Amino acid sequence: MWISITEADVLTVLSGPELEAYRNAAKATGQTDPVAPVIAQVTALARGYVGACGRNRLGESGTIPEKLLAPALDLLALRLPQRVRLVANETRKSNAQEALRLFERVANCQFDIEEPLVADTEVSSVGPSPTIAARTKRFGSAQQEGV
Repeated sequence: MWISITEADVLTVLSGPELEAYRNAAKATGQTDPVAPVIAQVTALARGYVGACGRNRLGESGTIPEKLLAPALDLLALRLPQRVRLVANETRKSNAQEALRLFERVANCQFDIEEPLVADTEVSSVGPSPTIAARTKRFGSAQQEGV
């Protein structure tokens, strides 16, 4: 199943007071809530890794495979504190590194993700496939007679 990352999902890796502190510290006068843009960035990143594998089809815009929710949240838990220039703890850094390694495996078609029920119309820009053209024969058996 393909899902959208929600704020309720973010609260599984950050506490409510912690999320509110990041939200309030990151907003200057007139700025919007930083949580939604960071969710959108991590979603786009995950979709980019999924789309890098030619076998994968992307789900609806703004969704990721459910299997990638936990690693996406690990990235969010690292990126939100960075928004307010706080240094994340070692556990969060390590979790984010593991998430990126998993995303790389997805991109290399080494981690199975579920097919979307509804495919997106977005076309992945996976690199060109190699093409091999047959060479034209210059010599046949008639030209080699007597050789």
